Amino acid sequence: MAVNVTGQLRMSRAVLPLMLQAGRGAIVNVSSEAGLRGSAAGTAYTTSKHAVVGLTKSTAFFYTVKGIRTNAVAPGAVATNIEAPFRSEYAAQRLGPFLQSNVPGTATADQLAAAICWLLSDDASNVSGAVLPVDGGWTAI
Repeated sequence: MAVNVTGQLRMSRAVLPLMLQAGRGAIVNVSSEAGLRGSAAGTAYTTSKHAVVGLTKSTAFFYTVKGIRTNAVAPGAVATNIEAPFRSEYAAQRLGPFLQSNVPGTATADQLAAAICWLLSDDASNVSGAVLPVDGGWTAI
């Protein structure tokens, strides 16, 4: 699950010099509702998505004063072709009943993209260091 963090870290490192030169920019990382709580997924995945939240907040702290906004979205379930099977019997026992009774709806990729586009737009010009749940209510559970 390190790719959940390292890919976004490497991308930020690649674009920050260009944004610093321009004196402005916006970065949107993709965390997960698992990055906002501990009961959403397995330990490795949850840890990696919490790290994305930390990367987002730290980058915002250091670069907002330079005109570069950094935010993240925290999606819940999104309709993709990616499966998320339980890899252990214990996880299935622990999370299965919770997920069967409390599952909010699944978002479309377009809904997630709309939130990302808003964070990248000038309409969000005063938003930096935020983690926007785009999760159909997962974080309300």
